[in-house]
Amino acid sequence: MSDINKVITAAGLNRILKAVGKEHFPADLDREALASGLNQCIEWYGEAQKFHTDKNETAQRRGLAIVLARVKRLRRLMKDDDIWRDDLWRYLAHKSSPPQTPRAAIESLELLISSEIQQRSVVDVYEDADIAYRHSFQAFSPFEWLIGDWLPAVYAGLQFKRATVLDGLASATGPYVRFARAVADELNIKKLGRRYAIASFVKAIKAVASWDVRKSLPRDLCELQAHAQDRRDILLSIVGTTRRRPVVGQTQSKK
Repeated sequence: MSDINKVITAAGLNRILKAVGKEHFPADLDREALASGLNQCIEWYGEAQKFHTDKNETAQRRGLAIVLARVKRLRRLMKDDDIWRDDLWRYLAHKSSPPQTPRAAIESLELLISSEIQQRSVVDVYEDADIAYRHSFQAFSPFEWLIGDWLPAVYAGLQFKRATVLDGLASATGPYVRFARAVADELNIKKLGRRYAIASFVKAIKAVASWDVRKSLPRDLCELQAHAQDRRDILLSIVGTTRRRPVVGQTQSKK
């Protein structure tokens, strides 16, 4: 569970920075840039929750199929010409936009839904931009993306100390893990009603740093890594730095 609609407030920033310790971030830290970067991470975390598996798409297709079946049933119920004959309704048609009789409206709805279901079944998944966007979240869990990739980009971009894996980013007692845990607390990110353990944060950082993906993926690994780099670049632009974080697939960490 999480509060993905939340934005980081000034009070929230104070709590996060207090958890990190003032000795670990710049004295001239741009708090507005930090809030903007964190809010972008929150937005992507919500997207990752929807798209890190195909369950959302499957549920949408199932919903379309259910509605289509009911539209067809409604059309069959409108077979009585004494009630539903089109010319009996034409005097009302000019009041609607576009002008339609009840039967014509139902037939149009049936056609639209059928067309959408057909389109989703035949689309080339490698060419469709919407599907590519959804697939880009499927290499890791939402928690792993947030803790292991997006927050580190914000953290490094704003010149926090110990901001690389080799420099202690994944240290269980280090400032970044305190930073990430404080952000998770602000967003009420929990597992089975409990705060994630420190070990879960460390594991997420190391998994993304080494691209330790242990499931089948819908696209080539290089393509998914490119999407990940694009998101890091966006975060770095938001927090106001041009310094690029190394491609995580090239960063090794000790496990």
